[in-house]
Formats: sequence, C-alpha cells, structure tokens
Amino acid sequence: MQINKLEYERRVDAATKYLANGKNFKAIKFLNKLLDKEPSNDEAWLLLGIAKRRIEELDDAIKCLKTATIINSSKIEAWGLLTMCLIDKGALNEAESVIEKAGRLNPYNPKIQFFRENLVRVYSKFGPFF
Repeated sequence: MQINKLEYERRVDAATKYLANGKNFKAIKFLNKLLDKEPSNDEAWLLLGIAKRRIEELDDAIKCLKTATIINSSKIEAWGLLTMCLIDKGALNEAESVIEKAGRLNPYNPKIQFFRENLVRVYSKFGPFF
C-alpha cells in the first residue's frame, strides 16, 4: 500500500529527526514500518542504512545502501556510505568496485566523480569522518 507524497515526506522528516537526535533504534523501527508501505523508497533505504551503520550492523547497512543505489543510481550519499561501510568491513577491493560503478553510472555528476577519485584513498588513510 502506497502513501501519498505529503504523508511520505512527513514520515521521512520524522525519521531524519530521530537520526539527528541519536535515536537510531527508534529511527530503525519507524523506517521499517515506512518501508513496509513504500518498499521502493530510496530515501528511506538510505536513512535505514545510516541508522544500521551507526549501531554497527554493517551487513544490514550494506544491504540497505545497496538497495538505495539500485532504486536510485544517482543517490550520492548512498554510494559514499556504501563504500565506507565496505572499507569498515575490510572489503577494500569491493569498495573500490562500488565507487567505480557509481562513477560509471553517473559520469556527469561532479560529486560522485569526486568520490570516485578520492573517497577510498582518503577514508582508508584517515578513517571514519562521518
């Protein structure tokens, strides 16, 4: 069952506020309910991936972020966070492949191209910064 756009935006805003206030488990519960109704919502998958990463459930975070990139291949934040989660897991080759794929799918997006050229190198050298 889909929800109308205004209701969807209200729910995404509420989930974003939970995350901003560090209420990761509340955000996860809220986002899971939202995704039950709107499973093709890339923003909800991104937010769920962020929450899962924060509670160190990296495998789930990776699944959520991959889903966000499948739904919306221009979702910059999802590509970046997916790459960082893979580095956190020690999967450097996969992280490099993911960000290369993001660059191929978005050849005219300067932010993704910047990530493609710099993210793995910088994150590997300096560690978590997000």
